Amino acid sequence: MTLALTHTWAEVIIDELTRLGVQHICIAPGSRSTPLTLAAVKQSQHPRRGVTLHSHFDERGLGYLALGLAKAHACPVAVVVTSGTAVANLLPAVAESRLTGEPLVILSADRPFELVDCGANQAIEQPRLFSSHVTQTLSLPAPETAMPLSALLSKIDHLMAQQAQHGGSVHINCPFREPFYGERDRTTEQSLRAGLGQWLTDDKPYVSMMPTRTQWQMPASWQHLASQSSKVVLIAGALPANVGAQVARLASVLDAVVLADPQSGVKSTAPGHDLWLNAPSVRALLDEAEWVIQLGGRLVSKRLGQWLANIEVPYWLITDREQALDPAHRSSEYIRFMPQQWEEGLDALSDALTQLQRPVSGWAQAVTTAAQIQQQHAYAKVEDSLSEHRLFQSMTKWLPSECDVFLGNSLTIRLADIWSELSDYRVYANRGASGIDGLLASAAGVQRVNQHPMLVVLGDTSALYDLNSLALWRHAPAPAVILILNNDGGGIFDMLPVEPSLRDAYYRMPHGLGFEPAATMFGLPYHQPKDVVSLSETLRGALQSPGAEVIEVNTPAGEAGSVLNRLLAEVAHG
Repeated sequence: MTLALTHTWAEVIIDELTRLGVQHICIAPGSRSTPLTLAAVKQSQHPRRGVTLHSHFDERGLGYLALGLAKAHACPVAVVVTSGTAVANLLPAVAESRLTGEPLVILSADRPFELVDCGANQAIEQPRLFSSHVTQTLSLPAPETAMPLSALLSKIDHLMAQQAQHGGSVHINCPFREPFYGERDRTTEQSLRAGLGQWLTDDKPYVSMMPTRTQWQMPASWQHLASQSSKVVLIAGALPANVGAQVARLASVLDAVVLADPQSGVKSTAPGHDLWLNAPSVRALLDEAEWVIQLGGRLVSKRLGQWLANIEVPYWLITDREQALDPAHRSSEYIRFMPQQWEEGLDALSDALTQLQRPVSGWAQAVTTAAQIQQQHAYAKVEDSLSEHRLFQSMTKWLPSECDVFLGNSLTIRLADIWSELSDYRVYANRGASGIDGLLASAAGVQRVNQHPMLVVLGDTSALYDLNSLALWRHAPAPAVILILNNDGGGIFDMLPVEPSLRDAYYRMPHGLGFEPAATMFGLPYHQPKDVVSLSETLRGALQSPGAEVIEVNTPAGEAGSVLNRLLAEVAHG
């Protein structure tokens, strides 16, 4: 009975998750998780609700692979791991999803009650392991006949309804008693399912949750403000992929200065704001703003965040997240769209603003012109030799039209923010906790969903941190380039005013390593171009060739930071 009951529970859990939108399941090796793994394999063969299975030997990388899948797929992705520290390795990806909303379903196998906290092997306290980083936790008992399968299904449905409402990860902890292997009694399994009735033959969840439907309307307070304000700044943070046209229309109606984050998919009217905001004359002009509207959050630019914190004008924040997204804790009007309401809400806002008699000024064009002059002067001061700055200035010239971009954190995404016009590409990043862990794995997950050519750009420390995840790129579904910027350590720390010897020893941490042996170990073609022309040719060719290739660009330690500091100083002094 135990064998039949255990596998029936696991199969019911996996089956119900597919009815609730799960189409991808990520699996790490383990024995205690065998019931869930076999249930996932069985579900992958279902004629109507089959799932795609992904595997990885590294649970930390597996969690980030799932994060990337959910980032691109916008549907819940399940992760199956065995008991013990395997579960703990998912915490970084779970913490990221808490901040950025990707829906992960963590299915952790566990020892039963009698084997926890008694010296049994591979047993830790798992039910509260993720603390506040998960939206909700469901701690199941070990399978028992006293708990009907209908109760199991109902619990899962209510858990997933919470995730649908709030996003982020949910954790289902699944204790199982041995045995897991052997001849299963199919008659017993059928009798256990007998009470589920119609659920056995249809594709609907056991409990159907009707979503709350709220039609978005423009706040009345905006009409007066909009009719009085001619100097508007529209800031675009992390946004869904499909709202670029609506944002452009809103900017046009408002005659707004648009400052767009690399994650937004929106084009800035005055690009490079992280640089030109250091220019007193341009900043003073921008300070004349009368109204700031921010769409989405998690902005890359530190200087833009500082400007926002100090400007004393009405500030409206529109987001699809429940979490606060204003580090400066400003007095604001906080408007929440549901995720599916972005297009409708932005169109409704543009329609309402179009009906108003708004004042007209040439202020937006004046800001744009002044910013462009500063940016052009700074652009010309970057040398033509191969450097991180020149790479990001030229990068988009080398990309095919149908190409996704995944940007690493630290210095990488900051240089992209200054130099790269990425509005024609879908840009992905892990900008919740902004960690350097799991970047290669997250990018692999995105490409497995989108099936597009992809450029992944990250620093050497980030690549070292996620080196195991190069294994996920051995069978890339489309051309991919993993572009590693190797400046021998954490280049972002060159910006710190720390005594140089301490900076190297405790911040930058130079490693003296190259990535050719790693590429060889994982069977990936490797290139190390020495100049801009050869980098351009190599990158173009790799993005037209099947599979993933590694390109390593070596630059002198400290160069990128010193150049950026010099440019900021020159901009500041005119």
